[in-house]
Amino acid sequence: MLNFKIFEIPEGRSERSVELSSDDLDLGDIPLKEGKVDISFYRTEHFVQTEFHVHAVVGLICDRSLDAFDYTVDQDFEVLFKAEEVEESSDVNGAIRNYDHGNRQIDLEQDVMDTILLNLPTKKLHPRFLDENGEPKEFTEQQFGKSEEDEEAIDPRWEKLKDLKE
Repeated sequence: MLNFKIFEIPEGRSERSVELSSDDLDLGDIPLKEGKVDISFYRTEHFVQTEFHVHAVVGLICDRSLDAFDYTVDQDFEVLFKAEEVEESSDVNGAIRNYDHGNRQIDLEQDVMDTILLNLPTKKLHPRFLDENGEPKEFTEQQFGKSEEDEEAIDPRWEKLKDLKE
């Protein structure tokens, strides 16, 4: 789905859009509800530069309430595929990769998956627990069952048994 044969990409600038379904990417236990990747190519004899924008909606489970909710990822990333052998590297803004010389193709699947997964929140909170700035709202703690104060209070029957002992 996100593999492109180099000879099919025209020289110079070109663009493609790819619609993603839940079967296209393996995000583990995170369901992909919808997704779209807009890719801009710049191809020369020596390299293929790809800049892409990922728009994806994934289903998450709230860490606080265990309610399911949709989370939207909108992120840009750039990958430069070189014809000569280079040391592959990546950071938050982009990556440098070798392209598959045998098949003469480039593969963006792993980079798109990583872009989605790395932009998921570490603390997954349902939107109702977030304020207008996206920060967690304060909440009140609730206790169920006996509180610590009840455990610290001494049962009056023990006091009477202590008096008998003396």
